[in-house]
Amino acid sequence: MNYWTGKRVLVTGGAGFIGHRVVRKLVDQGANVTVVDNLSKGAMKNLEELTGRIEFKNDDLLQTKVVKKSLQDTEICFHLAAKIGGIGYFHKTPAQSLRDNSMMNFNLWDAAIRTGTMMVCLSSSMVFERTNVFPTPESALQDSPPPVSGYGFSKLVAEYIARTYHEEFGVKYLIFRPFNAYGPGEMTGEYVGYAHVIPDLIKKTLSGQYPLEILGSGEQTRNYTYVDDVAEAIMYVTERRENDDFNIGTGDEMSVRKLAMWIWRLCGRKEPFATKQTPGFEHDVQRRVPDVTKIRQLGWKPKVAMAEGLATTIKWLTPNSP
Repeated sequence: MNYWTGKRVLVTGGAGFIGHRVVRKLVDQGANVTVVDNLSKGAMKNLEELTGRIEFKNDDLLQTKVVKKSLQDTEICFHLAAKIGGIGYFHKTPAQSLRDNSMMNFNLWDAAIRTGTMMVCLSSSMVFERTNVFPTPESALQDSPPPVSGYGFSKLVAEYIARTYHEEFGVKYLIFRPFNAYGPGEMTGEYVGYAHVIPDLIKKTLSGQYPLEILGSGEQTRNYTYVDDVAEAIMYVTERRENDDFNIGTGDEMSVRKLAMWIWRLCGRKEPFATKQTPGFEHDVQRRVPDVTKIRQLGWKPKVAMAEGLATTIKWLTPNSP
């Protein structure tokens, strides 16, 4: 019997990109899983293979009655539901991101006071939007200016909710900050910046675009983390810690231009690699790389190398790929 056997677990946003990976791993470990998702971003096809092994509820976490009912008899809640997208999406919906993400968190943590549920908060590297410490450790949050984007600030609010509800009401919590999760399952977008950078660049490269359009200078750096590694890290730490916060990433820093070049080659494009810059967004962070010492000291490390993860993602996004 392992830690998860028989555990009563709720996963909000469990039909989503990261969420359905967490759900699969929980089910495989013997947990009793309930998923709440309004399918605004997630898709039922992500959970098809788990039919009969989980309970699914198509509900809206902005409704307090829904939240109170969902959290009853729940030992651990992984709160992964959020208004989320690429940088273009953040600029298009700053108020909705802040309002809805904050309301969902308040609803859930208020319910957890009564149920005694341990709350797992999926934050974001966007809380470090204006840090000047690189690589960025968890402790940098104390000295960094707050985010200016509505989405980034909503994630900072989520972290404050987790900590203050523990201080005042004793609600147990964990905070996770994935750095640029990517992999199969994340759809490309309807407009520039709707999706994250990797599916966006893959879509453009596979479509034959030439030269390849890159938002901003291309010198922006990120740390890309394969989605299954993110899900595994969340579960690994939850077994071992409480009332703490962790960055999730590889610690490797890569420019968008270098990323685009990798994708170009892996997609089999024969033309000389060439790019065309398009104006970036106001809140496009120029550098983002985590210090992952804390989670590595706990014994976790990523398994999927960048080349492998990109190849798998490209195959998934390639039309008629076997």
